[in-house]
Amino acid sequence: MKKSLLRLGMGVALLIAFASCQKLGELKPEYFTVNPNPLEVKAGKVEGTITATFPEKYFAEKGVVEVTPVLKYEGGEALSESATYQGTKVQGNNETIQYKAGGTVSQNFSFDFVPAMKNSTLALRFKATLNDKEVEIPEIEIAVGCITTATLANAGEIAPAVAKANFMRDTAEVTEADIMFQIQQSAVKNNKDVKALNAAAAATAKDTLRTIQGLEVISAASPDGGVELNEKLANARQNNTVKFLKKQKNNNAAIDAKYIAQDWEGFQKLVNESSIQDKELILSVLSSYQDPAEREAQIKNLSAAYTELAKDILPKLRRSHLALTVIKAGKTDAQILEMAKANPDTLNVEELMYAATIAENAADAAAFTEANAKQNPNDWRTNNNLAALQFENGKYAEANASLNAAGNNTDAEQAEINFNNALLAMLENNTSDAEAFLGKASGVEQLAEAEGLLNIQNGEYAKAIENFGNTVSNNAALAQLLSGNIEKAASILDNVADKNADTYYLSAICAARQNDLEKVCTALKSVAGICKEKAAGAATDLEFAKFWLLDEFKAAIQ
Repeated sequence: MKKSLLRLGMGVALLIAFASCQKLGELKPEYFTVNPNPLEVKAGKVEGTITATFPEKYFAEKGVVEVTPVLKYEGGEALSESATYQGTKVQGNNETIQYKAGGTVSQNFSFDFVPAMKNSTLALRFKATLNDKEVEIPEIEIAVGCITTATLANAGEIAPAVAKANFMRDTAEVTEADIMFQIQQSAVKNNKDVKALNAAAAATAKDTLRTIQGLEVISAASPDGGVELNEKLANARQNNTVKFLKKQKNNNAAIDAKYIAQDWEGFQKLVNESSIQDKELILSVLSSYQDPAEREAQIKNLSAAYTELAKDILPKLRRSHLALTVIKAGKTDAQILEMAKANPDTLNVEELMYAATIAENAADAAAFTEANAKQNPNDWRTNNNLAALQFENGKYAEANASLNAAGNNTDAEQAEINFNNALLAMLENNTSDAEAFLGKASGVEQLAEAEGLLNIQNGEYAKAIENFGNTVSNNAALAQLLSGNIEKAASILDNVADKNADTYYLSAICAARQNDLEKVCTALKSVAGICKEKAAGAATDLEFAKFWLLDEFKAAIQ
């Protein structure tokens, strides 16, 4: 019995000794893998997964380790959400790691991207306890650098929306007159309105800027008296009116004549505009009966109302209506441009807007646009177009102010204003506002292109490619590049019409991913020729890491 107790005591002592020798030692970088590595910006975030493999007999049974991913960069650091792991003899709800077998666990990390993170280091910071006592585990670094190619998406390269002018070079002038007839009569009587119409035709013949387009004649009978009678009567009124007009001096207008046997449409219009007795009942009859004879019979049954109709409505329908259309020639393009340069205040808002579209150079177009906004500040289009000009010149704060002014001068949701506000929002990576604005920009020609850019900023590269379609631009190429379609991206960039520093920089990235040093250097030399600062950035861009130490690369970015 004593021997058994002795053995039991020795066993407990060994277990206590074994437990007490467990410890939480230093964690090594090789215990951890990061995906992606190097880190990468997507949708304004630096995100990924850390997989930790704890070796055998590392994680003490009474140990607890809190792991916090930390992204360190010049001027600051960002912390992601922590994950906590525990040994098998710890009471808690954290993920458990076996002591003897070790274990593999994963945790996600996410950081809001700031430009300084381009040169950053992903570290793990630990807070640990063993037997409820704090244990120090040194911080370790597990990934270096961040690919920021997605941030090359640029709203500044999309053309802003310009409101169109309602410009009409030639304007129509219409002179109208009525020849009235007695009931069941077709004899034509001249009047002062007809004389004025003839005078307008005569004056046009002496004006080099005006041309008679034509003279329309519509003769009619009132809808009482039956269809057969009114058919003959309206036709006679038409014929007599045409004969009368052809006898007028200085009126050689081509006549387009027709007649209406029973003018029910005109009747309904006059009744609707009147205050006649039983007005609603008469209108109800018109809508309920389509047969002319039945309509007439039903209306005549309204004896009191019909008396009033016969006095005030029906006589107005016994007429020939004349409309002389004269076309006045407007200013020529040369005249408009000359006036826009010398005296823009002599042109109206439509003429100035048109002048900006036919200007001989960008400076003149800008001057005309600015003059129009100054002269016509209450027209939303002038401020919108000024905002578009300011946007193209990189004056984004001024463009924002002009768009606010444009919005204040319209009660409607104008697509052009919303589209341009979306571009400004995307410049700030404010994707939620940009999406809301684009939702109210239907009809703008560049809408799909802007949606493609928004897709890139949201990390939806396949959608971006779909929206860009056949667009040839830096942004369209970037969508292909981010999707892994390097050859397609390079082909688009080769065909960009107005290549800039971004075009060549993206070409250099395509070449780097294809391991083509010669093309990398050629493209970066072009970048340096436009913007030395941008070319110098390649020295710390992980897209070119494999070339950093090569003399050819160093020379290309100088």
